Amino acid sequence: MKLPKSINYFYQYYLSPGLGNKKYILPSHVNFPITDNCNSMCKMCNVWKDKSTNELSSEEIKELYSDKLFSETKHLGISGGEPTLRKDLLACISSILEAIPSLQSLSITSHGFHPKKWAKYLPDIVELCKKHNTFFKLNVSVDGIGKLHEEVRRIEGGWQKVLKTLEIAKTNNVPVQIQCTVSKHNVFGVNEVLHFAKTNGIEYIFRRATSINRLYNKKITDEFFNSNQDDSFFADFITSNTVMKSTKNPGRRLLYRDLERRLTSGGYREAPCHFQYNGVLISAHGEMFHCSIDEQPLGDCRAKDPFEIYFSASSKEQLADLIDNTCPGCIHDQAGAWNPFKLIREVLLSKFGFLVKLNQLLIFGTANIASMFGYSPRNLEIAKGKNLTESAHVIGAYGGEHVGDSAILGGVILRIMERHPNTANIIVYSKRPDRTMFWVRGLDIKQKIEISVKPYSTLNNVSTSGEDKLFWAGGPIMEMPVDLFEHLETIKAFVREGLDFEIIGCGWGPFKTKYSLIKAISILKNAGYVEMRDKYDLPVSYTLKQDPAFDYLFQETEEQIRLSWSRTKIEEFIKNIKEKDVQKLVLLNLRPIWDKYNKSGKSSKELDEKMVDEVFKIIKEIPKDIAIVSVPFNTDHYGFSDMEPALALKDKCNAANIGYYHVFDRELDARDMKFFLKNFDIGICMRFHACIFLRSLKIPTYGIDYTAGEIGKVGGLFKSFDDDNWSNILEFNHQDVIDFIEKVD
Repeated sequence: MKLPKSINYFYQYYLSPGLGNKKYILPSHVNFPITDNCNSMCKMCNVWKDKSTNELSSEEIKELYSDKLFSETKHLGISGGEPTLRKDLLACISSILEAIPSLQSLSITSHGFHPKKWAKYLPDIVELCKKHNTFFKLNVSVDGIGKLHEEVRRIEGGWQKVLKTLEIAKTNNVPVQIQCTVSKHNVFGVNEVLHFAKTNGIEYIFRRATSINRLYNKKITDEFFNSNQDDSFFADFITSNTVMKSTKNPGRRLLYRDLERRLTSGGYREAPCHFQYNGVLISAHGEMFHCSIDEQPLGDCRAKDPFEIYFSASSKEQLADLIDNTCPGCIHDQAGAWNPFKLIREVLLSKFGFLVKLNQLLIFGTANIASMFGYSPRNLEIAKGKNLTESAHVIGAYGGEHVGDSAILGGVILRIMERHPNTANIIVYSKRPDRTMFWVRGLDIKQKIEISVKPYSTLNNVSTSGEDKLFWAGGPIMEMPVDLFEHLETIKAFVREGLDFEIIGCGWGPFKTKYSLIKAISILKNAGYVEMRDKYDLPVSYTLKQDPAFDYLFQETEEQIRLSWSRTKIEEFIKNIKEKDVQKLVLLNLRPIWDKYNKSGKSSKELDEKMVDEVFKIIKEIPKDIAIVSVPFNTDHYGFSDMEPALALKDKCNAANIGYYHVFDRELDARDMKFFLKNFDIGICMRFHACIFLRSLKIPTYGIDYTAGEIGKVGGLFKSFDDDNWSNILEFNHQDVIDFIEKVD
């Protein structure tokens, strides 16, 4: 009797074969790189340099996999090299299916550059798998869209070949999975890969490039090991709402979360892996390895019985060494059987989001009750002695910044130093120090000051001098109850010890709950100095100053010549555009409409579509010697990033065969953003700080106020400069922008 899928999973995990018992058993999963030959010259792989010979024949493959070691194998993945370079691929697949009657699924991973071969092979593969009652899936490597994919794979015309392969698979009703290997070359192209997969209804996975001995890539790790910024960006991407909601496999979502934790906070791998206890790799030459990362072959299956090799004492010793020394740091996306209860929890939380909120509410409620009874998690110690330096401790909405917030932080630092010239160092406390540190490194502050970033949790036990000060600086004090509570606990701890607390360059509201408003007012009343960036009705007196980003962006600093990977990519990008007889460069910055800022009767989706349609009309009607470039000021959260409208617009331009619209996808720090923006003649911007960046460079800019139905930050900014070159999203009209472009010299 066939058990229901969920019941069968429990049975396999706990009883037979006992996947959760960490018991060395017959392999249920096999990785079979069927050839080491490849005609793609990928930047993160050197296997193509190997001219492999004497690979397992189809007869040897049948004999090998007929061994009792593979009697319980459920899945076999064929990879390479490039499998289609095997002229006997069909015979090899037939041998595998005949040799392993227990096989439930078979996959082949290909670069997709041989559509003619796939047109020939796929119908026969489908029939073979159908005959043996085996599910078949084709995995196609996609490391970028269009030119980026060809740049990474170094195959001219390769992208069109991939598209043909995908179409052939669709025609043959073959399930396809896009597999994107992320390196420094394409990390900022993942948004477009995801957009392509979703638009075409194709399953996808993202993996971080890693060192694999059989790919001969250990000597080129600088080609794919990303910087902290790239890892931080990728971590945000794989755990964004859009990726999580469109990733159907709960085990894959758990794997992404595990990788995100490690890329941002460090720590060891918690994700399970079949290749620890019930998986094996067989090379194209018959050598056995525990997994792709394993560097030492266990034995030669041509010379010795596979069962004996796998269960030998030396094999088990080698596995124990891998588990102790290699597995904890492994970032390969090879995965295993997750604990059923973790999977159930993941499925329930994805379907019933209120459970997550309920859990958060319970934790939050408990913390509030503890606070009412005088308990505080903050332990502040005042250091005493001579030669103690004066430090500025900065809190706020740090950990989810974009480049505009970086400019705000730069302005905040300048104001703190102006008010307190004896400040020796500034400490920024962040929920994501890896993220904040990237933005701090991109700031140019002419005064000498030490700026460090620490995890927010370090405030639970912090040592200060009696001259230290605490600042809520930068972002708005608004409806964020958890942050308001935590920050207020920090503020009270500093104030109790007689240390000064100040508010520098903040906004106010909006508030939806009385709780948040009460906490916010309490924060105001604990401050000895309050400085706001707009006019508000507050219960305390305050100083009114412009947005701190102005202070930073308008400061006079000497241009520092810094060679960086981002600047290299910027120069390449601009050069490629200007080679096409471009007379003007127009920067376009669009952002999705957020319900919070929608005061109209229209849905945010309607407004998003109106915005893209109107901008598309601009692109169609402007002179062809003007290039439009979409530049993101927030890229880290796909689904609510500037890349979403930019890619929707790109789809329209591609369909209309328009070649003078371009999308720049890299995330730039404040320094490199200013370097990039100097190439533009005109700006069309939605984001408030995009407008500020361009104004600081004296670039004529047309503003689009995204607060639908009333004047928001963008409209207020332009009114403050007596500049009429803006419109609210509800009144946004393409002709107004065209007129603006025409009148700019």
